[in-house]
Amino acid sequence: MGREIRVTVLIENTTESTLVCEHGLSLFIEYRGKKIMLDAGSSSAFGENANILNIPLTGLDAYVLSHGHYDHSGGLGIVFSADSDAKVYARKEALGVYLSARGGMHEISVPREIASQRDRFILTDGIREILPGAFLVPHSSDGLDKIGERSGLYKMRDNHTVPDDFAHEQSLILETEKGIVIFNSCSHAGAENILRGARAACGQKNIYAYVGGLHMKWKRDGKEICTFSDEQIDTLCNAFVREDVSRIYTGHCTGIPAFEAMHKRLGNRIHKVTTGMIFEL
Repeated sequence: MGREIRVTVLIENTTESTLVCEHGLSLFIEYRGKKIMLDAGSSSAFGENANILNIPLTGLDAYVLSHGHYDHSGGLGIVFSADSDAKVYARKEALGVYLSARGGMHEISVPREIASQRDRFILTDGIREILPGAFLVPHSSDGLDKIGERSGLYKMRDNHTVPDDFAHEQSLILETEKGIVIFNSCSHAGAENILRGARAACGQKNIYAYVGGLHMKWKRDGKEICTFSDEQIDTLCNAFVREDVSRIYTGHCTGIPAFEAMHKRLGNRIHKVTTGMIFEL
């Protein structure tokens, strides 16, 4: 059985090479002969790495934005400039105003100069098949605004600040012979909810792999920390084991302390992604 998915990490928070890194995420995904770009980092830096890696950013089969934050959309301007036909799949809520209370309330939305180009987006509602075997799946769990409030994440609604319910976030799900592969860049809604929702959306198929950040990182006194308690880490790891997820690739908003804690529990099921890394599924 051959590999069906090849992922190149165009940018992530860390690098083990001469490629540049930044707080952000961008993945180039080759899937059954099709080419997909998921997210575009915080700036044009991902494009510099793509050029060094000889990866095209134009003429792809699909462009996907995971959610409406700047660190996943900031580089879309170079895609729009280079490819007049490129249109990005995003949730219909993705171009709204989003804020974080961590470090003082500040905006973290898609940059206005990018969001204003609404004709460059295909705004989706519900489950959407974008290529044969490739689906965009929104969250289906109730009460996600409580997670938003605990995480210090908010959105503007009717000129009022309310906790984010992550209606702007979506998973890219790819079907393979071994089961489905879930790409969710930050997992703001909680990986347990995402796993459950993905299984329900895909007819209870086996979940083979999970790729993306897990939103577990913060800094305290200049030092990176894990925001999850030991009990919360146990619950998360148990969810991956219970769902029999064979491979987990994580980085960006997961953080090193959280990764190390999960690796102790999950062993070689879990792998850390870094800028320039290539892996196959």
